[in-house]
Amino acid sequence: MQSLKKFNQFLFFSLRRFLSLSFILGSMIFMVRIYEFFIVSSLYHYPLGSFVNLLIGLKFDLILYLRLSAIMMLPYLIIAFFSPKAGKIFFMVFSLLFVFGDMMLLQYFATARVPLGADLLGYSLSEISHTVKVSGEFDFSPFIMIALYFALMIRIFIKHIYYRIKPWGMAILTFFMLASFLPLRQLQQQPSNYNDEFSMFLATNKLNFFAESVVNHYLNQGKLNDRKYTFKTNVVSSSKNPFNYVDTEYPFLHEESTPDILGPYFELGETPPNIVLIIVESLGRAYSGKNAYLGSFTPFLDSLMENSLYWENCLSTSGRTFEVLPSTLASVPFGDHGFAELGDKMPDHISLISLLKKQANYYSSFVYGGEAEFDNMAAFLHRQGVDKIIDRPEFDNNYTTLPANSGGFTWGFGDREIFRRYLEELNSNQTGSRMDVLLTVAMHEPFNIPDQDYYTRLFQERMGKLNLDNKTISFNNQYSKPFSTILYFDKSIQYFFNEVRKNPSFANTIFIITGDHRMPETPISTQIDRFHVPLIVYSPMLKKAEKFSSVVTH
Repeated sequence: MQSLKKFNQFLFFSLRRFLSLSFILGSMIFMVRIYEFFIVSSLYHYPLGSFVNLLIGLKFDLILYLRLSAIMMLPYLIIAFFSPKAGKIFFMVFSLLFVFGDMMLLQYFATARVPLGADLLGYSLSEISHTVKVSGEFDFSPFIMIALYFALMIRIFIKHIYYRIKPWGMAILTFFMLASFLPLRQLQQQPSNYNDEFSMFLATNKLNFFAESVVNHYLNQGKLNDRKYTFKTNVVSSSKNPFNYVDTEYPFLHEESTPDILGPYFELGETPPNIVLIIVESLGRAYSGKNAYLGSFTPFLDSLMENSLYWENCLSTSGRTFEVLPSTLASVPFGDHGFAELGDKMPDHISLISLLKKQANYYSSFVYGGEAEFDNMAAFLHRQGVDKIIDRPEFDNNYTTLPANSGGFTWGFGDREIFRRYLEELNSNQTGSRMDVLLTVAMHEPFNIPDQDYYTRLFQERMGKLNLDNKTISFNNQYSKPFSTILYFDKSIQYFFNEVRKNPSFANTIFIITGDHRMPETPISTQIDRFHVPLIVYSPMLKKAEKFSSVVTH
């Protein structure tokens, strides 16, 4: 009986110490939000009106504090049973680690404009290192402030005097800590409460977002593969199910019955047409094409749309570049981290490149200003049987890379140089029918381009020509550097079409132009906005131009 009484006393006093220490954790998380209020928002030029959403975020910081405390409660009590000092050290170390993670995720969000989630798991360490090196100027000042902040927090932990919390206060606080994990609507963010996606992300606690994303990833991983499905075969075609399935062993196998929708738009000759697929880094509908809500900064591309088949509501299948080749060329499923990430384990599949090569003896190439090994692009393309990959090592001294950041890193060669390199290859390699894929790089952090001052002036001139309201003008002016790279791309593709018209193959070529995703560095209005890209099919063989408003995807 005496031992039970001692244990209850230990539990009471240890829990009181724990709750007292947890106030320091809560204040640390609160200080991170204050740091974002007054430092990060200014350094990284958050849009006007961000303060209100940052203030709303205090609610989600409170939820994070309660959840982290609940997670550490039992380990602390166990350790404190043997050594109260060791329990305090445990709490201090893990609190500092959690808050450090929160601050690092905040720095990522400030640069990328989207919070980091389970998508991190889709990148190798070398890819992460490469992205960090080339994605902007490295600024030590935030890290100096973080170091000073942590030194202060460690001192507070060491000098901390425990509060004599009343039993009823301990009970209430413990209850809320445990209740913070309940699946209540009030504990979750509701997108309908915000004007746009960026506003919601501002309020989001970045560590909580990352943790939930990773947990959901692992909880849902493989669930689709674990399910058993039964399919009917030899289904009679109807408006609801137009496919005629042919084999129970292959439940998705059906007779090919796709109608030729685009053929009537073209005056095709006897020779199979060349196909050039131009994938533009970060080309979003938010700033390209008629009715772009930020205004269109692609005047030449807009003029090309007027003479093309143009889909104004095309959606990419990923918010990052790694999925664009598998989607546009092969229509293969995403997988856990992207199809190309499977590497040697990629299952057998067909693609536009492999079909054209096998059935019509097409020559194929891929031109990219960076390293084709990035995101496993080279591995994927080799699986398709691509004949030639022209990436950064294949550019000689006649070509100039994009300006490097302060660390001396650059993505590689700019859009104009990519087009120029392709034209060199096209003029020197007059094969039969060919399928060529070009992927640009310039519209990407750190947004360093040749003649930066010229394109910044061009951006201001373009702003003057667009009929934009004052709010949009103010917003765009905060991102003059990203917008200037859009104009750089537009000038580059104008140069490309001026030059490619001189090649004899031009008259028998179909050009397809689309974006891999929208630029995330300028705040995104809605979740779908990140995937909203233009799709343009241009050719001298087109009988007429037409705009389509129906939704299509890569």
